Amino acid sequence: MNNKNNRIINRLEWIREGFILTPEIYKSMIKGFKQECEHGLNTPSASGLATMIPSYVTRLPTGHETGTYLALDIGGSTLRVCAVELLGQGQVNVTEVKHLITDTLRSSTTIVFFDWIADTIAELYALLPEETRDETSPPLAMGVSWSFPLDQTGISKGTILRMGKGFTLAGIDGQDLATLFLEAFKRKNIRVIVTAIINDTIGAMVAHAYSNPQTRVGFIYGTGVNAAYAEKVSRIIKLNIAEWQEDSGTEMLLNTEIDIFGNESYLPITRFDRALDANHAQPGFQPYEKMMSGAYLGELTRLVAMDLIHEKELFEGHIPLLLNTPWSFLTAHMSEIEKFPKNNFQYIISHITKLLQFMDGYQPNENDIHIFLDICCMVSTRAAGLAAAAMIAIIEQQTFEPNDAIVIGVNGTTFEMYPRMPERIHKALEQWYGEEKAKRIQLEVARDGGSIGAALVAMLYQEVPSSIQSVSSSTAKETQINNNQSQHLDRHSYLTEETSQRPITTTTSTKKHASCPSFLDCFFGWLPGWKQKNRRTTPPFESVSTLSVVKDEKHKNTTIS
Repeated sequence: MNNKNNRIINRLEWIREGFILTPEIYKSMIKGFKQECEHGLNTPSASGLATMIPSYVTRLPTGHETGTYLALDIGGSTLRVCAVELLGQGQVNVTEVKHLITDTLRSSTTIVFFDWIADTIAELYALLPEETRDETSPPLAMGVSWSFPLDQTGISKGTILRMGKGFTLAGIDGQDLATLFLEAFKRKNIRVIVTAIINDTIGAMVAHAYSNPQTRVGFIYGTGVNAAYAEKVSRIIKLNIAEWQEDSGTEMLLNTEIDIFGNESYLPITRFDRALDANHAQPGFQPYEKMMSGAYLGELTRLVAMDLIHEKELFEGHIPLLLNTPWSFLTAHMSEIEKFPKNNFQYIISHITKLLQFMDGYQPNENDIHIFLDICCMVSTRAAGLAAAAMIAIIEQQTFEPNDAIVIGVNGTTFEMYPRMPERIHKALEQWYGEEKAKRIQLEVARDGGSIGAALVAMLYQEVPSSIQSVSSSTAKETQINNNQSQHLDRHSYLTEETSQRPITTTTSTKKHASCPSFLDCFFGWLPGWKQKNRRTTPPFESVSTLSVVKDEKHKNTTIS
């Protein structure tokens, strides 16, 4: 028995070594991420997989803005339109209408599809206060969070590329997105104008900046992963700098598409990572994401467990139903297991046995459960370290004053709901920076970028014409809305009081604290997403039906120090 136990321990330790991130591995990963950032910045045009994508957002909110703005968030299966009422002091009210996108709509025509979107906006419009719907009041500005390939050339200009995700809309390829919305709004007599097009990562960063203007990184960590940060325009070689009339120090938010970063030259890829990739529909794609996102952690854990089971070093070779089929063991299951109270081991044994379902009646012993818990922990802890490595690389792309707080707004269920994930990420940051410097880095739960972020960017650019605009950081005056800047300004939206914007370089704020939502609120959100990447995995507000009004009085975030 002792020889058997020693053999099991030795094999588990051998596997564990492949999941441990040493200082040398961190150094290699951070260097690799930074090199890929530089490569993306210096790619003059889209070739192959696009990274470091310009957002054309050069402003961030101050948190004092007020008014009502629209947001449209469209993905592969759902359309969401929201009216976001900015209340100032980082607070918002959100009214939301949500509909599923049917297969019939996915295969219809461009006109039919965009008319349906316009009808959904009209449905939302009917819920708004009468003074907003009055024919004499100005049209509302709308921000669009577009989850499909887009060749974006301005804050509200972009040519639609092949949509994918099951969409076969006739005549949509090569169309200007804002123009399609404008034409549909005219056909339906809807007084709305698209002033911004963003993706969810940019939106999450902007949304968090409304509550904490010290936000310098936006990070998506759910079933998928991505990051955004502010970069000097002068370093974004793929932009046509001749079109910019601003100071070379102007900063723009970049969508890194960090999910597709990585290769074996610097990522600590194990044989289990290779096995997962080989059995994936897109082998070789998104190597970094496959090692650490919520879509894949469950399968990685299953692969490690099955390796030990086949060697009869776990569960005495008995294969439970939940581990027998690829992709059947989910990250949500891992999260549930790691959440069990450690002071009641009999409870843990009972619940894991029930969860795994041994159809032959096998009863796991304490050693089995210890090993299985250990596997879950080592996979999730490595994931936290991989997330931290990307954050470090992005932090080091920027310049900070010695005592500045570095706020990272993180959105997604893996960060928000997986037990102790924020603490593990911060522990990894401490390993790299040391305890004192790491205290400056504040990991905070960010709002949903598809609604609040899109509405905020719509507000920030309501007066901006379709040509490229930027905000200089040289004077505060340039950050104020100039009502004389365009004769069409009053037609775009309205403000309930004077609104100011700030260049991205401004950082003055205090933190707000609130508890995270319950794990149960999003547990089932992982279940449909284990095969398909879906960055927005958790509703940032309370659950909504097809038509509902949702209020969020204060931004929810948590700070780790």
